[in-house]
Amino acid sequence: MFDFLLGNDPLSGIIAFFLVLIPLILIHEIGHFLAAKLAGITVLEFGIGFPPRITRLFTWRETEFTLNWLPLGGFVRPLGDDIVRPLNDEAVEHDRHEALSRVNIQTTKSVSEATPFQRIVFLSAGALANFLTAIVLFMFVALSGLPEPIGGSVEVIHAAAGSPLAKACLQDGDVILRLNGQTFDDADDFISRLQAMGGQPATITIQRSGQKEPLTLTFTPASETARTETGSYAQIAGIVPGAPADRAGIQPGDIVTAFNGAPINGLDHFKELTQQNAGKEVTISLQRGDEAFDVTLTPRTNPPEGQGAMGIVIRPAFGDADFGLIYRDGFIQEVRVAQPFDKAVQYGFERVGFVVATTASIPAQLVSGALTADEARPVSIVGLSQIGGVALQQSIEEGRPEVIVNFIAVISVALGFFNLLPLPALDGGRILFVLIEIVRGRPVAPEREGLIHLVGLVLLLSLSAIVILNDVLNPVTNLIR
Repeated sequence: MFDFLLGNDPLSGIIAFFLVLIPLILIHEIGHFLAAKLAGITVLEFGIGFPPRITRLFTWRETEFTLNWLPLGGFVRPLGDDIVRPLNDEAVEHDRHEALSRVNIQTTKSVSEATPFQRIVFLSAGALANFLTAIVLFMFVALSGLPEPIGGSVEVIHAAAGSPLAKACLQDGDVILRLNGQTFDDADDFISRLQAMGGQPATITIQRSGQKEPLTLTFTPASETARTETGSYAQIAGIVPGAPADRAGIQPGDIVTAFNGAPINGLDHFKELTQQNAGKEVTISLQRGDEAFDVTLTPRTNPPEGQGAMGIVIRPAFGDADFGLIYRDGFIQEVRVAQPFDKAVQYGFERVGFVVATTASIPAQLVSGALTADEARPVSIVGLSQIGGVALQQSIEEGRPEVIVNFIAVISVALGFFNLLPLPALDGGRILFVLIEIVRGRPVAPEREGLIHLVGLVLLLSLSAIVILNDVLNPVTNLIR
């Protein structure tokens, strides 16, 4: 039904914007509205979108419900406040008269007339609404089914020509999922079970790129004899242009089998030999498909930062000569299991806590180097829409609504968390002034607090404009695909 969205990133992003961000912001404002009503605070306007106003939809008691031109969620305007900052006494009285003239009510209550506790509840209620929404959405995800591991897989790097596996039409890049219909723990477990079969016919189930459904291959391994020890290699995953490895003709996908004529024993051994021979010409033995050859190069003693002595990115690989197979551990196979209601509730609360803790730890991870600048890159509503578009397409392609629901839940938590930050113009900044009032015993002058919030708003809008421009010029989807 929604297949037209697949591959259409701009349209998917627009739909994700209206599906994700606008409802979450409205939920945030509904939280403020209900808390204001609970505290007896007079709400002058509940706006859908931001001004300028299109029309007044209706009036309920003293509150006008309006539709506005900028489709960026909504806002609640309580008595004594102009969305961003508190008003002075003269402006409050003007708004009070306006509220009294709308309907036959006897009393009104401004934000400043509420107790500090009531104001804190009012200001934090938007974030609380987002957190509660996220809990419900995460519960839906858990009730739909959470992944549980059922076994490992084996990624085929190369099946040697003439081997039983190659004769059975196993191809480079295939992923082995099952042996004789059964899952296995990991690549070692797969090889051990295959070795124990001793010439008996074997059936493997594989996933091949371009094929939606798994394929089944049948072959007969050689009779059990003295086994050749499994080799531990290094596979070239990437090469820096112009680096020694590039000049030597090494290519991504090549398998490093020996260093100066001696077999290597995995990644750490290869790295150690490279460091020991920095500045010296060395011979590297490689396998590319069924071809084996040597290259010579000189590892650099002072390579550019992040490039390494040879200018390569490597990952582990293993080989079994008896089966003519070079392989590595693949992804963990999972099955989705619907959770009972109590487990779903627990999952909802745990996931909200996890997202909050993860978000709060980003600055420390950035400073420590655990996260790169790209990974910790701030995103705007444009960037969130781009990511949401990818989640929406994945949800449609896999037929799993919980994918987009999970994304909405994460953004709901992030929206609530961000608004609670103690920054001017945000709910957290307003709460900070209430706490200062409690400590001082008297409020900060509305004019002074209002000026601080206006300056904060200008800075936030300026930063948002920069981040939006970056998301337009450098789509965040380039980093996640």
